Amino acid sequence: MNKEERKKRYNEFLNNSMNNPNIISGVHNYCDRWCERCKFIKRCRVGLMELERLDDDDEDGSAIWEELSAVFEATIEMITEKAKEMGIDLNNIPELEKKKRKFSEIEKESEKYSTEVHNWIKNNHENFQQQTLEIVKKELAIPDFKEALEVIQWYEFFIHVKIRRASDGLYDTEEDDNEFRKNDSDGTAKIAIIAINRSIEAFTVLYQRFPEHEDKILGFLKQLSSIKQKMLATFPDAMAFKRSGFDE
Repeated sequence: MNKEERKKRYNEFLNNSMNNPNIISGVHNYCDRWCERCKFIKRCRVGLMELERLDDDDEDGSAIWEELSAVFEATIEMITEKAKEMGIDLNNIPELEKKKRKFSEIEKESEKYSTEVHNWIKNNHENFQQQTLEIVKKELAIPDFKEALEVIQWYEFFIHVKIRRASDGLYDTEEDDNEFRKNDSDGTAKIAIIAINRSIEAFTVLYQRFPEHEDKILGFLKQLSSIKQKMLATFPDAMAFKRSGFDE
């Protein structure tokens, strides 16, 4: 399938999804982007797009880039058309000055955590893989720590990215009081905290399985606990935020 065919398919998908009563509006806004594990994948526009992409034959990995390019072009065309209908000239929009800000303590901590966890898993990848193969061969079962490692890896950068976005919204709200920005910050902070909780649970599994890494794992648990407490203090309304689908 070439890019033009992909773009046509995406436009058809957009038009059909707009009238699909099974779609939960906004369900993808505050999720963890782990579509394969989401119970709402067939009720989410992003999830349905992911399912379509996975159906493609992508032996060399090129389809994902063609898909992204097609999605981008189709989205730009749709936005341009809507802007015209509203009398907006997208080529004549004044640039807004974005004030730079320093990282907060939570952002610094989460960035440090992301880097250290990534390096630790990378440095021990062969060891974890070997132990996985030994257990599969011996017990004919997938070890629980394999799942735990996948969870940690999925969220290792996700946590920092979401904390940054939540903090950006908090900063913008201080500059210009805006209820939408505050709600968006709370929703983003909530999924970051959920990711932290899941990572803590996963590290607990690893702690029991890998006593030789006890000090390192305890260090990561301490980092996550500290980040979580700071997040709850900085975003006191985050856990009360209602995410479409997930919290209804």
